[in-house]
Parts: sequence; C-alpha cells; structure tokens
Amino acid sequence: MFFRLMYHIVLPIYVVFVIFSSITLERSQNDFFIILLGILFITSIYLERIYPRYFIYIATIEIVSLLLFHFTTQLNWCFTIYIILLSKFLFQIRGVIKGVLLGFFLIGFYTVIRISYTPVDSYSVLAVGSDFLTSLAVVLIIQYIIETEREKNVLKEEKKLEELRYNEDKMKLLGEMAAGLAHEIRNPLTIIQGFLQHAKEDHYNIQPWYDLILSEVCRMNKLTFEFLQFSKPDVSLYQTHSIHECLERVISLTESKALSSGHQIVFTDYDPNLFIRMYFDKMVQVFVNLINNAIQAMVESGNITIRLLKVENKAVVEVSDMGVGIEEADLKNIFNPFYTTKSDGTGLGLPICQKIIQDHGGAIEVTSILKQGTTFTIRFPLNSVDPH
Repeated sequence: MFFRLMYHIVLPIYVVFVIFSSITLERSQNDFFIILLGILFITSIYLERIYPRYFIYIATIEIVSLLLFHFTTQLNWCFTIYIILLSKFLFQIRGVIKGVLLGFFLIGFYTVIRISYTPVDSYSVLAVGSDFLTSLAVVLIIQYIIETEREKNVLKEEKKLEELRYNEDKMKLLGEMAAGLAHEIRNPLTIIQGFLQHAKEDHYNIQPWYDLILSEVCRMNKLTFEFLQFSKPDVSLYQTHSIHECLERVISLTESKALSSGHQIVFTDYDPNLFIRMYFDKMVQVFVNLINNAIQAMVESGNITIRLLKVENKAVVEVSDMGVGIEEADLKNIFNPFYTTKSDGTGLGLPICQKIIQDHGGAIEVTSILKQGTTFTIRFPLNSVDPH
C-alpha cells in the first residue's frame, strides 16, 4: 500500500511539480515537449501495473522518457524521480549486485545529463559523489526491505506448510487410531465367537463361558474408550502383577480357538514368581495378538509354545509357532504401521503390541525360519515386589 501510494500518487505529483518549477524558473528548453514527456512518463508508470507482462518494454519507455524529461527540465530535482524509479525497479529484480549495478546505471545517466547543463567544478563533482552514495544507500536499504519481506513470506509459507503437515498428521493419526480400534476389537469378537460356537454345540448353554464373554465385552469397551480419548493408559492403571498369571489368562482366552484350528498351546518352562509392573488388560491384549498371529501362521496342526523364564534382571516371554515363517525382507518391516502380508490384515497388530511393550519399559524381538516357525521374544524389567 505504501509503495503503491508513492508510485501512483506521490511520483506523478512530483513530476508535475518539476514541470511547473522548470517552466516558472525558465529552465525548460521547450514547454510543450516537457509536458508531453511528463505525461508519457506518468502514463508508463500506470501502464506497468495494467500490463505487467510487458514490464521490460514499459521500463525502457520509463527510463528513456525520464532521461529526456530530465534533459528538457534541466533541474537537479529530477534526482528524486530517479531514486523513486530505481526503488521501483529494485522490487522487480533479485540480488544486491544487480541492484547496485542498476543504481550506478541510472545515476550514471543522471550525471551525464546534469553535466550538460551545469558547470564542471568542485561543487558539481562532490554533488555527483553525494548522488552516487545516496543511490547506493537507497539500493542497500531497499534490498534489506526486500529480503526482510521475502523472509517473512518464506516464514508464512513454512507456517502454512507446517499447518498442512500437522493437519495431515492429525488425519493420519485419526486413521491409524480408527484402524487400530477395529483391529483390536476384532480379537475379543473372535474369542466371543468361538465361545458362542461351543455354546451352540452344547445346546446354547453359555454358562461355562459367561464370565469370559462378559470380561471380553468389558475389554472391548475399555479399548474403545482409550482409542477415542487419544491418550496413553493412565499410570494409575499400572500395578504389579504376576506375568505367569497374565499368560494363564491369555491361554484361557485363546485355547478354544487354537483347538478348533487343530493346534495346541503348550505353556512350558515357566517361573510363577516373576512380577512386573503392568497394565493387565493391555498385556493380555499383546499376548492374545501374538497367539492369534501364531494360529494364523500354521497351516498344519502344531504346537504354540509359550516359555516364561528369568534372564538376569528381566522377565523373558517367548511365543513360538510351527508355522510357515516370515521372509527376511518382511521381517524388517513387520513393526511398521500398516505393513502386512495378510490379505485381510491392517498392519497395526504388531506395531500396537510393540508400543504397549515399550510403554512397559520392555522390548520385543523376532526370529523366524521359513517353513519351521517364528519366535517372538519379549523382555520386561522385573519388579521384585510381590503384591501378595
């Protein structure tokens, strides 16, 4: 707004003032010619805004008409017009070097025309030096303003891009959370489905599985609440539990599905006196997921082996299957969100398991041999305090 006011209001007024002054002081060589050149110069200023694509041609007209205008008026006051025109050009080009060269170019022409109507003496020489220094100062100041504005615009663009990335990440997170919720609810639903199938075979008597079905429904409700809250489990939900007790719970939830698929869960080498600080339901969620993956990995009947042992100050759980194994290329990516080799998989099961384990201060590793099976090894820091 400021520069538009200077170029389209102040500059034309100043040109009219110079014309009036030159005629009044009888410095003008031709009154009609000076008025015509003034009109041409002012018109070219407005045309540049209307036809920006012809900037080079219009700028040439501006410079030529200004030089002729200056020569006709024979007033040093035209220096101000040179400076205003120079400032306008500086906003069209980039680089301090180019700006300085343009400044010397215009002021050089100004000097040549000035010499044509003023005596060459010490005052004129010093005045020319002053004009050059002034033009240099104008170039540097305007370049500083341009760079400052450019940096501001870059920051604005970066801020916009950052906001866009934030919104994209937020939407991606929403997608991950929604997909994760669907994935994790599927496990309890599968368990409930298995119990109901058994109940159908037993004349719809669900009494033996009622407590387990109800607990799985409650677990689904908790999972839904947590995903919708976008929060990590409350620290107050972490309590010291026996990892053996947790695995026994997992086996009771998955054994019927394993048996119906022709497999057997074997819990061996266990130490019942290993305690860790855990969110019990989340830990159940992890091992149910791993066992379900093991069941799906075994085409033929076989054993799913769970081992629980103490190694140094860690509780170590191994979950092994006799399945088809995992390709080496896939093995590097199985903990990446949405990476899956299953046609109906979401690729979130193992990443969620890893996240839960890491929240408990643990670590998970996997080894696999094709056509022989896969072993997941989970390590947790021990809690020496027995809650009982």
